[in-house]
Amino acid sequence: MELIAVCDSKTNTAPDFPMGWWSLARSHELQVGEVKSVSALDRELVLYRTRSGAVRVHDAYCPHLGANLGINGRVVGESIQCPFHGWQFGGDGACEHIPYCEDIPSRAKVNNWPATEINGEIYMWFHPTGEEPQWQVPKVDQLDDENWTAPRQVEFLVPTHVQDIAENSCDPEHFQYVHKQSETPPSSVTVEEDGAVHLRAEMNASGMPGQLHATMFQPGLATVLTSYGPGAEMIVYNSAQPYSREETLLRWTLTVRKEIADLAGDQVMNGIIDGLQDDYPIWKNKVHRKQPIFCKGDETLVLFRKWVRKFYLPTSERGVQ
Repeated sequence: MELIAVCDSKTNTAPDFPMGWWSLARSHELQVGEVKSVSALDRELVLYRTRSGAVRVHDAYCPHLGANLGINGRVVGESIQCPFHGWQFGGDGACEHIPYCEDIPSRAKVNNWPATEINGEIYMWFHPTGEEPQWQVPKVDQLDDENWTAPRQVEFLVPTHVQDIAENSCDPEHFQYVHKQSETPPSSVTVEEDGAVHLRAEMNASGMPGQLHATMFQPGLATVLTSYGPGAEMIVYNSAQPYSREETLLRWTLTVRKEIADLAGDQVMNGIIDGLQDDYPIWKNKVHRKQPIFCKGDETLVLFRKWVRKFYLPTSERGVQ
């Protein structure tokens, strides 16, 4: 006699963290000489800006006696100084100075994460085996274009894995049921020469019909461009900071063409922001299906699951889809 399986919520596990670039802060949130404690990817990190203005990201805990460099640590030139005994660590994470000892142990280093700054945000590169960055964060030209409005910035804490959030971009069917569209919008999902997933769809935002083009560069890094007509456009730039496998901070940056700023700019941006609230109850209460049962109408979801494999190690059990 076969026993009935226990509840899915007790057995289903979220995937590992995908490799890629992950947002840690807005650029304006980190001034020269400032040190921050940051949580991401199930790790505690120290984020700081050196005297030359460069951003650095290291694992937080000092190899000496375990103090958190992000709590009362301070910038000294291009290094971070431990608040406990004054050990200083350079840009590559290696200890450069111990104030009371000339001999520095060869193993005195903190793990360093490649960092970059673009689109008004600070990112760290994550690869589970420590490989160097394999691609760069694409620049979003509209965010500093004088023909577009000053960007609006919003953040959402979402209680689910970053892959499940990204999967929405390849799921046009859910717009009818979750976002109360009258029908599934005409759409197509493709993986193109740039390696990104592209969703093109007919949409209706706040009563304004338009054409939507979402480009997903990796899970947690995407742009969504909506066109309502000549000179009438909105773009949403979406980046993510996975705190853990079950909790993700989304950072959105929104801007519209100045031609529609007074006419409908706030209306369409608010409509997009409000739409996320429709997804929230689904994300909060779902389980991750590593091997979902798909039907013939789920071609775009199958495409996404095949595409997302490249962001995991082949040997990662949780990354196998």
